[in-house]
Amino acid sequence: MEKNLNPFLTIGYESKSYFCDREDELEILGKNIKNGINMTLISARRLGKTALIYRFFEDLEHENYVIGSC
Repeated sequence: MEKNLNPFLTIGYESKSYFCDREDELEILGKNIKNGINMTLISARRLGKTALIYRFFEDLEHENYVIGSC
């Protein structure tokens, strides 16, 4: 797959190198997940809600978190 050179992606999630300025949201998401608090992400279309989730799970893979009970 060819590496995307456009820093302003409009489709999909490439990697955290293309993701910026959402550190506060990632921290809140992480705290709520760790404490078992349900969340709903609400915003207008195409403002990065799905990319935020993908970015969060990318961090989880590197930190070996287990989500869920049991």
